[in-house]
Amino acid sequence: MNEHNPITVRLDEMVQVWKKNVQPHHTLIRWMLKPEDHRMYEGFCRLEASPHGKLDNLFVFFYTPFSNVKTYSHALLQNWLHEYDDPQQQKLLAGAGINNTWDVQVFRKAVEENDYKLCDELLPAMIQSYKQFVDRPDAEFVFSVLPKQMSSPVQFHQWLQQWMELIKPPAARLLVFDHVNGNFWGNVFEQYNDYTVTLTHDLRMQEAIRQIATAGAATDPYAFFRKCMFEMGEAANKKNRSLLGEWGDKAVESGKKTGDKSLLATAYITYAGMLFNFRDHERINELLDTGIRLCKQEIAGGNESLKPMLLQYYTYKGADCQIQKERKEALQWFMKAGDEAVAFGLTNQAVSAYYKAWVFASYKNWQEEKIHACRQALQLTARLTEEEIQASEYPFMAYEYVQYKQQEEDELAALVSDKMTAAYGAGWKKTVEDLKQNYTKKKIREANAGEPA
Repeated sequence: MNEHNPITVRLDEMVQVWKKNVQPHHTLIRWMLKPEDHRMYEGFCRLEASPHGKLDNLFVFFYTPFSNVKTYSHALLQNWLHEYDDPQQQKLLAGAGINNTWDVQVFRKAVEENDYKLCDELLPAMIQSYKQFVDRPDAEFVFSVLPKQMSSPVQFHQWLQQWMELIKPPAARLLVFDHVNGNFWGNVFEQYNDYTVTLTHDLRMQEAIRQIATAGAATDPYAFFRKCMFEMGEAANKKNRSLLGEWGDKAVESGKKTGDKSLLATAYITYAGMLFNFRDHERINELLDTGIRLCKQEIAGGNESLKPMLLQYYTYKGADCQIQKERKEALQWFMKAGDEAVAFGLTNQAVSAYYKAWVFASYKNWQEEKIHACRQALQLTARLTEEEIQASEYPFMAYEYVQYKQQEEDELAALVSDKMTAAYGAGWKKTVEDLKQNYTKKKIREANAGEPA
């Protein structure tokens, strides 16, 4: 393993935090990290459960889903037995010099009979039995979990309390993951604070990602391009227009040097997008127009991969016109994105573009334009699967159009109504009303928080 790899460096730091804070009397431990750092918790557990672990502990690690307090111990025992029965695991044990057989009869019987209460009591016994089996009876044992589904945090909290009340062999520990701002398991850690420990560490993952993405930037033009992207983002966050310009120009030059037209198109649109905060409309339009010409040339030459990017350019043009209060032009760009998406056969993108036009026209009370955008989207009904309808903005337009046409015979409204019934059932209108309400609430939350809810 490369000791200078940014991820390895951080795993080593986690090991040091563990060594410094975990004491023999601790029976419940948590890594309390940012939610997005769960991958590092997973990496730490997997490393320590492997022959390459840095701690002198006996680790096991399971993703066993948590459904409720009653069945979780049973699920863990079942998972552990399944792992032991795996021929691959048997081979690994033999490779480690463990050739004897683990006597799991009592645990297997409890699992097969679904004796949930007994499984709770047998979990510590299984830990002790495993330590004997691998001939490390005095080893400090860590049972680490990261449930891949968590149906009830409240019940998981109860299960942790239950773990604390069990009679356990010496040096038997449970390790869990918690969120810094969530503090989901805080109460149980406070209640048993003599036997629990919380490990925290700033893993600086953005910095790590950046280091990995830009490694070799001095000689690799693609790595240098990624470096430009990070630097542009940083300059934009600092509201430093001149620094953004400097790195934006470098990104464009770097994109040109690679000869990769997709990369160059990405440079133009990313640079333009970051300039929106500075309202530098002249430069924004230069970049967008250049990018549009590039995309069109490439598509004409057979490079179809740039079709979605061209649609994105049209949407950016519309957004820029919107900011400048050039409202009719903004609407034209949104409609153009939809029309071109239809021509390209990109139906989902077409629905999305027409939806933007529809929302914009609704906002401006342009009834004729609004109905036109709506009809253009709904003309695509036959091309959309039920799954695509449920994953798109189609239902909002469908609802409004069917309501608008309810007093008259309309072939399109009937087709749309049939499609919505197939996707959501006979009560689809009520479903869409609920969706609209939740969607509006989500948008309000996003606007208030300045970030996605």
